[in-house]
Amino acid sequence: MDFEEEALLLLLLIRRRRRRKNRKLWVHTILETRNYNGEFNHMFLELRRDEEKFFNYFRMSITSFDELCNILKEKIKREDTIMRKSIPPEERLAVTLRLVKKVVFFNCLFIEYISNNIIR
Repeated sequence: MDFEEEALLLLLLIRRRRRRKNRKLWVHTILETRNYNGEFNHMFLELRRDEEKFFNYFRMSITSFDELCNILKEKIKREDTIMRKSIPPEERLAVTLRLVKKVVFFNCLFIEYISNNIIR
């Protein structure tokens, strides 16, 4: 091997070592407090006390949410590990419903924007 090949190999080795991140944490400290400070834990119990607010937030009644959760529970449930606790099925469903609501909202805004611009 000549000098140029050795230099290129050394350069590649240095670049690979720079790219590799050494993880200091398995779960970030912000996410560790999700069980205490997360949106689900703060709002879900409060919303369940008020049927109208719950419906506005999730776009379904409390009984519909509970029925849907019972149907999907086994399919969306994950096991806890030694490293971390899994996200409960109720929280998974709540996050999914919120995401669907936001996507539908933005699609409606887009359609309204397009229709207003075509009519003008």
